[in-house]
Amino acid sequence: MNRRDFIKNTGCAAMGTTTLLSTLANLGSLNGAIAAPGQAQNFTDYKAIVCILFSGGMDSYNMLIPSGTTVGGDNGFNEYKTVRTDLAFQNVSSLLSLNNPQCSSFRGIPCAYNSFGVHPQMTGVRDMFNTGKLAFMGNIGTLVEPLANKNDYNNSLKKKPSGLYSHSDQQMQWQTSVPQSRDALGVGGRMADLLNAANANPNISMNVSLAGKNNFQRGQNMGEYAIRNDISANNVGVETLPTWWGSSGLLTSLRNTAVDNLVSQTYSNLLQKTYSTSTKSTIQTFEVFKEALRRVPSFTTQFANNELGNDLSAVAKVMSVRDFLGAKRQIFFIDYGGWDMHSDLVTGLNEKLQIVSQALKSFYDATVELGIANKVTTMTISDFARTITSNGLGSDHAWGGNTMVMGGAVNGGKIYGAYPKMDVINYNRNVSFRGNFIPAISTDEMYAELALWYGVSPYDLCYVLPNLSNFYTYSANSYPVGYMNFNGTTISTDNLPQNCIFTLFSLLFYSPKYLCTKQLCWYTWASKVELLAWFSRSAR
Repeated sequence: MNRRDFIKNTGCAAMGTTTLLSTLANLGSLNGAIAAPGQAQNFTDYKAIVCILFSGGMDSYNMLIPSGTTVGGDNGFNEYKTVRTDLAFQNVSSLLSLNNPQCSSFRGIPCAYNSFGVHPQMTGVRDMFNTGKLAFMGNIGTLVEPLANKNDYNNSLKKKPSGLYSHSDQQMQWQTSVPQSRDALGVGGRMADLLNAANANPNISMNVSLAGKNNFQRGQNMGEYAIRNDISANNVGVETLPTWWGSSGLLTSLRNTAVDNLVSQTYSNLLQKTYSTSTKSTIQTFEVFKEALRRVPSFTTQFANNELGNDLSAVAKVMSVRDFLGAKRQIFFIDYGGWDMHSDLVTGLNEKLQIVSQALKSFYDATVELGIANKVTTMTISDFARTITSNGLGSDHAWGGNTMVMGGAVNGGKIYGAYPKMDVINYNRNVSFRGNFIPAISTDEMYAELALWYGVSPYDLCYVLPNLSNFYTYSANSYPVGYMNFNGTTISTDNLPQNCIFTLFSLLFYSPKYLCTKQLCWYTWASKVELLAWFSRSAR
C-alpha cells in the first residue's frame, strides 16, 4: 500500500487524532490499511527465542561476582566485598567458580577482572556456563548512543534514555530497545512482523506470552497469543473471550478509550469490525491450540513447581507440538517478578536465584530431550541493575547490569561486554557515589545478533532496531557481540543492509523506500504532527 492509499483509507481520523492509529497498532492491526513489512521467508528449520523479564530490577552484581584475590593483580573479590559491605559474600569460597570465563573488552572498554563466580544457589547456571551452554552479558543496558564516560553522561548533547531508574520506563525500553520513546513497538513484535509469514498457520501468532499483553511482543501487525502456564488439552489458558459490546475485559477497555476520542460513529463501526476480526482469530487459535496440546509428549525432564518452572514447562509443551502448529519460528515471553529488593536483599536473592537456576537448567534439558537445543535461545532481561553500595538493607535503582543468554547455539563459557570495576570513586563509567554504571553494551547489540541468528536479514535490522547504526553496521562474518554460533546459519543477502533512521530529514531525503516499507519505524521516530503533514502533502 502506498502513502496515498493509506490517507484515503484512514481519512480525517488520521489527520485529526492519533488515537485510532495508536490503539489499533496496539492490537497489531490497522484494519488491513497497512501491509506487513519485511521479507517473505521459506525456512526449512525451526528456531525459537525465549525472553524472560526479571521485573523489578535484579541486583545482578550479586549474581555474577568477581572472584580474584591476587595481591597486586586481579583483586576483584576484595574490591567487591569492600564496596558492597553487608550485601557481599564474605568468603570467596562461598561462590561457585566459573572455569576460564574469558572476560576481555568490548568496543574498547576493558573488562575490570578475569576471575568470576556465581551466586552459591546457581549450580545449574554454573554447570551450563562451564559446559559452554550459557554466557553472561556484562554491564548491559539501555542506550540511545554510546556514552564513553561520566563526562558524556553529563553532556547535554549526548542522548540518554528517558526515565532512567524508572521501573516502568526501563522495563518498556528493554522490551522495545528504543530508549528515547514511550510509544515504540517491541523487539519481538517487529521480528514477528517480518517473519511470521514463514509459519504455516496464519491464525497462530509467532509470539506466545505467558505474561499476557506485553511490550516485547507488540508489533505493527503481530501481537501476542497469551496462555497460562497450566495449559493442557482441556485447559488452553483462555478463560473468556470479551466481546465488542461486553462490559469488561481488555477489548472493552481499549474500545472505550478509542471511541471516547473519536468524533464520528463511522469510526466506531470501523473499530467494531476490527475487534470482531481479532476475536474471531482468537477463537480459531484457541481451537488449534486445544487440538495441538493433545499431542504433547511425556517429558522425562522435571520442572520445579513454582511460577518460573511452570512457565518454562508450558513453553516446552508448546514447542513440542510446533509441527502441528505449523511453526518454523516462535518467540515466547515470560515475566518473573519480585526483584525490587530495597530491603532483605540477601535472603531474597538466595530464594529467587535458586529458582532461576533450576528452571533454566530444566528448560535447557527439555530442549535437549526435544532435539532442539541448538534451535532455542533463551535470554534474561531486567529493568536495570542495582547500586553496588548498600542502603543498609538492600540496594537501589541503577543502570547497567548483567544478564544471561542460554542455548545450544550460544558461544557459552564467556562474559561478553565489559564487567565494571567495583570502584565508586575512580571508575570513569560510574555516574554516582552509589555505584551506578553506564552500560558497556547496548540492548541493540545483543538483540541484533539474536535477530540475525533468528533469520532477520541485515537489510531489515533497522526495522527491528532503529538505533542500531549508533553501535553497529552489518558486514559479513562480523557480528555485534559474538555470543551466537552462526555455523550452519545462512544470513539473507537479498538486500544490502541500510543505515538506520533517526530524523525526519533522513526519512524524507535519504530513505524513501525504507519509509514506504517499514511504516511503524517512521511512526516511532518522527513527531506525529510532522508525519501527518508529510502524508497529507504526499497524497495530493
